[in-house]
Amino acid sequence: MAKSIDLETSHSSHPAVDPNPAPPLKESEWLLQTVVENLNDGVVITDLQDQVLYVNSRLAKLVGCSIGDMVGKPAHHFFHAIEGWFDFQGTSQEAQPFYGWKEGQLRRKDGRKFWAEVNATLLCNAAGEPTGTLITVKDITERKWLEEYLRLLESVVVNANEIVMISQTEEAIDDPLSLRIIYVNDAFSRTTGYSSGEAIGKSALVLLGEKTSMSEVDRIRSTLSAHEPVRAEVILYRKNGTHFWVDVNMVPIRNEQGHVTHFVSVMREVTERKVVEEQLRRNAFHDSLTGLPNRLLFMERLSQTVERANDNPAYRFALLFLDLDRFKVINDSLGHMIGDQLLIAIARRLEACLSKNDTVARLGGDEFTILLENIQSDNDATKIAERVQQALSTPFNLNGHEVFTSASIGITLSSTDFDRPEDLLRGADIAMYRAKAQGKACHEVFDTDMHTHVVALMQLENDLRRAVERQDFELYYQPIVALATGRIMGFEALVRWHHPEQGVISPAKFVQIAEETGLIIPLGQWVLREACRQLKCWQDEFASEPPLTISVNLSSRQFSQPSLINQIRQILADTGVDAHCIKLEITESAIMENTESAMDMLLQLKAMGIQLSVDDFGTGYSSLGYLYRFPMDVLKIDRSFVSRVDVDGEKLELVRTIITLAWNLGMDVVAEGVETTKQLAQLKALKCEYAQGYLFSKPLTRIDAAKLIPQAQPFLHLTQISPFNGRIAEDV
Repeated sequence: MAKSIDLETSHSSHPAVDPNPAPPLKESEWLLQTVVENLNDGVVITDLQDQVLYVNSRLAKLVGCSIGDMVGKPAHHFFHAIEGWFDFQGTSQEAQPFYGWKEGQLRRKDGRKFWAEVNATLLCNAAGEPTGTLITVKDITERKWLEEYLRLLESVVVNANEIVMISQTEEAIDDPLSLRIIYVNDAFSRTTGYSSGEAIGKSALVLLGEKTSMSEVDRIRSTLSAHEPVRAEVILYRKNGTHFWVDVNMVPIRNEQGHVTHFVSVMREVTERKVVEEQLRRNAFHDSLTGLPNRLLFMERLSQTVERANDNPAYRFALLFLDLDRFKVINDSLGHMIGDQLLIAIARRLEACLSKNDTVARLGGDEFTILLENIQSDNDATKIAERVQQALSTPFNLNGHEVFTSASIGITLSSTDFDRPEDLLRGADIAMYRAKAQGKACHEVFDTDMHTHVVALMQLENDLRRAVERQDFELYYQPIVALATGRIMGFEALVRWHHPEQGVISPAKFVQIAEETGLIIPLGQWVLREACRQLKCWQDEFASEPPLTISVNLSSRQFSQPSLINQIRQILADTGVDAHCIKLEITESAIMENTESAMDMLLQLKAMGIQLSVDDFGTGYSSLGYLYRFPMDVLKIDRSFVSRVDVDGEKLELVRTIITLAWNLGMDVVAEGVETTKQLAQLKALKCEYAQGYLFSKPLTRIDAAKLIPQAQPFLHLTQISPFNGRIAEDV
């Protein structure tokens, strides 16, 4: 066995004494040994019998053995973990060593394994006779780990649901989107219809199409050209020509020198989400019945038009406000289904009257608006109004019914001195009411007189806002009288506004404004709280008198508030009033706007012990049958019927029907607006139980109302009136 060279001993400060010292190394041999010792690869030399003759320090470190442990031992002790390293067939003398390259795992002395690349080369002497084997060992653990990592990473990319596309940069990048594609995953092929063979070599521009936003593409291009990552949502096209939405993240990849070498795009198809978003957006901005823009979208477009006109004084536009004539009659007589069909048909005719740049919208109910863009003169607006009137004059055939209708149209021109969209709309609305007052089926242009009126309304609105903040209001109380005894059963609380300049203002002048602006909510809360507080004061002051009730009106906006129940509970708790003494008056229309939510609200109020009244009955809906569904206690007959009950046979019969219906339902009946003894006599003949009106008393201040409470029967002299001569209703 050849003797190994141990460099460790050659560097010892106290070398061992060798009785047979080896001859000194030649300089060339010393240089060769130095090189071998400093290699990154391990080196092993064996003889023909596989005995280790030489091992460098790197190899010893790799396998965790000392050089002395390895020299003189069979090499396969160290390399047996590499499959196929030696393939013995027959006896050991016939063993044929493996020469060449192998990869495998070697085992360290401590049992741990590492990946190695091993090369075995046959060594021969000068005569060409084999003398041994030269083995080099390279640690490739890191490379193998990286290869495995890349393999796993590729598997993830290939099988990912997201679309992956990689493009390779050129020396000069004029357009990052035109770079050559070098890789696409399976998701790319599934989504686009392009196989990897069809896509590789092309550019991403092949995916762009007609509906792709070029402005967004330009943004992507500009950002990538600056070597910055970018995210966008764009429309791309499949091989078959269909389009789809993607959410794309595109990032530049840099090499070790910091140069951009590739662009990686990861895309997720979001077509379904975009469809849902578009539907939600459409639902939010369009009327569900007609498909027209709704109030929200119309006001948005009107705002944009106003801004355009402000930037360009020569730009003209017009706003038309349409309200159908006799629509309620059609709806009540033919039913809501026919009414809805009529609204849809009208929407289509209105669209046919306009250009593609104009907007027609449905604000709600039977109200439509038209925005005329970039008109040449103010006369264009009136011509369109006449065209609309002509289009609506042709009858509609709806489920076999020939239906006629028309529209009253108000017009506001851009030349009007308004700079707020809501003022333009209000002006058109006012002009529409002027047209309706002129006999319907006509149009009116908003003029100076109307403008003065609107300015006054705007000022009143501003004053009302300040009044709500300062609570510049007072409650008046109108007695509700039992017609059988003349006794006061309770009061209806009616709000009055103490205006600093105009004096006392009745609700008829400001309640509608409060409804439109939402001020009715805080105002209504104040009214209810003040009425409850005053009732509690009277109950304490006149404890010996029969208990009184207080009636308070609830607006439709109040009634639709989810927080109404909690607000009422808090008011009752704060004032100490018994809920049974409170009567809340709710109009027919407020109840019928949303019957399901109304029923839930009414049941909650009833559970609290509050009494419920249907206010202004007979004015909202022709059908009386719905009363059976709702838990109402009192029915108040509207003053428009009461005022004619003594002279109009139809009104008389209607009142008779209402009273009979109320009796059958176990409800009390109150007649509003009684002003004459003849009306009172007729109501008594119809056996109406309660009434209120100027015949008994106008609304009183709290001080004047308190004077009536101790009186047992203050209106007995009126209730004892005999039926007047003439047509008197028979007892029901």
